[in-house]
Amino acid sequence: MHMNRKRIAAIFLSVGFVFGPALTSFAETEPGLPDGPHRDVVEETCTACHSAAIILQNRMNRKRWDETITWMQEEQGLMDLPSETRTQILDYLETVRGMASPAGKPSPRNHRMYEFDYPPNPL
Repeated sequence: MHMNRKRIAAIFLSVGFVFGPALTSFAETEPGLPDGPHRDVVEETCTACHSAAIILQNRMNRKRWDETITWMQEEQGLMDLPSETRTQILDYLETVRGMASPAGKPSPRNHRMYEFDYPPNPL
């Protein structure tokens, strides 16, 4: 069966009409990183490979964040980071996703089993 260009265009438009709102809705609900020093460095470096949600669901002390970066480099293919960039990332993570919540209460996720508690990939 031969499809002409108008029919193909109509199919693509209808697919966009049906799925477009869902995709826009997902993008709008994707959590962003909270304000803090060097947030731009974290967004540029970290969210190139994974969403901000993975960062936001974890709380670790600086040493554990540093070990996590090393693990990503050794096991997940994260590039070598200049020491200044790594320090800026750790400063941000320690400030925004350190062991104490913004209210100063200890995080319930201090237990090691939550170290890499990622939700299933929705794709």
